[in-house]
Amino acid sequence: MIAADLPAWFFRVFAFLWGAVWGSFATVVVHRWPRHSLVRPGSHCPHCQKPVRPYDNVPILAWLWLRGRCRDCKAPISPRYALIEAMYAVCALAIVELLLRAQVDLALPVFLALFFVRFAFAWGLLTASFIDLKKLLLPDFITLGGTGLGVVANLMLPGIGWRASLVGVALGAGIPYAFYFVWDRFLKRDGMGLGDVKLMAMVGALLGPQAVVFALFAGSMQGIAASLLARATGWKLAPDIDPDDLEDDDAGSWWESALALTARITGWKRTPRALEDVADEPDEPDAAAEGPEPLMRMMIPFGPFLALGAIEYMLGGERLMQAYLSLLRGP
Repeated sequence: MIAADLPAWFFRVFAFLWGAVWGSFATVVVHRWPRHSLVRPGSHCPHCQKPVRPYDNVPILAWLWLRGRCRDCKAPISPRYALIEAMYAVCALAIVELLLRAQVDLALPVFLALFFVRFAFAWGLLTASFIDLKKLLLPDFITLGGTGLGVVANLMLPGIGWRASLVGVALGAGIPYAFYFVWDRFLKRDGMGLGDVKLMAMVGALLGPQAVVFALFAGSMQGIAASLLARATGWKLAPDIDPDDLEDDDAGSWWESALALTARITGWKRTPRALEDVADEPDEPDAAAEGPEPLMRMMIPFGPFLALGAIEYMLGGERLMQAYLSLLRGP
């Protein structure tokens, strides 16, 4: 049985519902990670602490029929939950639409496996972005897990192949790490973090080296545009960081142990300067008295822009990249 044997509307409806459900779970991950369990306690109202009833936990629709208020205490529920769920649903729909246009002749299990892998990739990028926007952290369980998933998927499923996947990992980790090294070692300022390095390794693992180049370029351009907009409007890109939230979910793992050993040997900092103990540093003049913060010194979460570039590549940037390379090669 091939995917074309089933009607296209079945895949579209399934993808939308699948994306909405996982979008609902993503809101839990973003809110609770890394300080709290993702499964206990169950969903409850933060105001009256009453548990959310199963029929009031339906993605997107629940917010509509509750009219944006808790059923028990009538406290307002932010519409961002429904909007985030809808975002994931639309992303899943876009992924399955691309598969229906290009790979509908695949065997049904392979078609579904490709959908699940690509949606898992998009879910990881979106969820990591929301966490980065909130806490200036990119979770290892998403970035490193996504890297492993990308390599295995390209080994077992149609795609770029495992060799291109490994090249993508090397390029994706290597380029951002070079920026990290230069900014940290020579410029003595925070630029890209190790979270961005692992995020780009994840992008390269699933989508290959071309995706790394595209995501870095597109992400940088969109990050610069957002920084200029933030400077012009006073919009704050970086969150107010709570040091209590900055505990890595994989603390004590082999990866963290290796990073700690590297930091001790080389003297590299593993914590953003904004979070370091500044008791021994001289008092700095008031930022307001100095005027706007220089653009190159603005602290912004870069992960969301890299993730946006990667999703853009997956949803159509590959064709743009191929057209650009064809243009460079000439007739």
